[in-house]
Amino acid sequence: MARAVGGDVVVKFLGEVVELRQELRATQGDVEGMAMGMGSLRAGMATMRSNMATMQTNMAVMQSNMVAMQTTMAAMQTNMDSMMGNMETMMSTVESMIVGLRSVSGRMSRMEAHAGRMARLLTSMADSTQERFERVEKRLDDLEDKL
Repeated sequence: MARAVGGDVVVKFLGEVVELRQELRATQGDVEGMAMGMGSLRAGMATMRSNMATMQTNMAVMQSNMVAMQTTMAAMQTNMDSMMGNMETMMSTVESMIVGLRSVSGRMSRMEAHAGRMARLLTSMADSTQERFERVEKRLDDLEDKL
């Protein structure tokens, strides 16, 4: 009986050993699968590092471009301010010229009025001189006739 009990224990023990081996093989397969997954993960991490480095480079270039753009915009603003100043000066000059032209126009109108009055006076003087000349001529004719 002891042998029978001992044999059962050995059979059970051997059954446990077989199950333990199966678990060990399954665990070994799982570990190998995890190792392969870790390799893939490492490759993905390396790619991600490379992508991050590229992204940092791109961001540095973008930042440099933004600084250049800000400098360009500041220069453009300065040019626009200068142009606005020049335009204001030109407008002031044009306004002064308009005032001057109005003054010249007024003077020309007054000069035209003076010329018109002078023409009338000259006409009047010519008429008066003609009348006097005719009277003097008539007197001379009368004097000639008397002589």
